[in-house]
Amino acid sequence: MTELKNETRHDGGLRRLIFRLYDRAIELIILGVIPLMLVALGFAFLQAVVATWEMIPFAGRNADEAMLRGLVEQVLEVVILIELFNTFMEYARTRHIRLANLLDVTIVFALRELLIQLYAQVISAVDILTLCVLVIVLVIARSIAARFGRQRPPYEDDRLS
Repeated sequence: MTELKNETRHDGGLRRLIFRLYDRAIELIILGVIPLMLVALGFAFLQAVVATWEMIPFAGRNADEAMLRGLVEQVLEVVILIELFNTFMEYARTRHIRLANLLDVTIVFALRELLIQLYAQVISAVDILTLCVLVIVLVIARSIAARFGRQRPPYEDDRLS
């Protein structure tokens, strides 16, 4: 009987050690990814600024449509990166990813595709209808997720519980 208790105590200690090591490894990875995300966001923002700067000489004349389309795409990419990074930062703070946040990112991405294709005038009626239905379904799912999701204060640190 005492051997069984000692084995259980040993296994429990080993289990706690493994979980602690896992938690520490995740913390280190998160701390390493955050600066990378900031650099990526900074580069995306700088690309949008450079694209805008390159269009200044064309302000009085007709701007090249391809340049303008590229600028719109880059600005929308910055918005998507911000949404993705917000989702990751919430995970870094709470160790939970809310379905509503993932749906937000997906909605922004679908709208980006819709806007780019509409602006480029290369989208068929079927593609427009498909993307619009997708966005509507995602917005409904987002509303449901927000209505029935777990309620918790922002940035609550569940790891301390």
